[in-house]
Amino acid sequence: MHRISSGKEYHVFPGGGVERGETIEQAVLREVQEETSLEVKIEKMLYHHILDDNTEQFFYLCHYVSGEPKLGDGNEARDMAESNANFYNPIWYEIGGLSSLLLYPLEIRDWLIEDIKTDFENVSREAKIKVSELRQTL
Repeated sequence: MHRISSGKEYHVFPGGGVERGETIEQAVLREVQEETSLEVKIEKMLYHHILDDNTEQFFYLCHYVSGEPKLGDGNEARDMAESNANFYNPIWYEIGGLSSLLLYPLEIRDWLIEDIKTDFENVSREAKIKVSELRQTL
């Protein structure tokens, strides 16, 4: 997701919270649909990011099924309509360009670049990190 927020331009993975009664996998499918209008199929969990503020982030390898990337009618669209300071645009990225992309969290971006080379063979990583130590620049 291409983002501009408070004048800062960057990129993030689609995502959000797990709703009551929902599994993590169901949340992945829902969030991708809401934020990108894409239907995907989950292959497997790749990364589990645990932050010291008790936030957990899960990153899944998904395969495209259908749809064209466009912003859905969810919170992002409402946020963008209410404020000129926020911009959201779901777009496709070239895999070869990931290393120059300011894609947060950068730690996950780096793992992704590395694991693409092995076609995600035997990948399941977990990291505990302090929020204050998350990288903000390339």
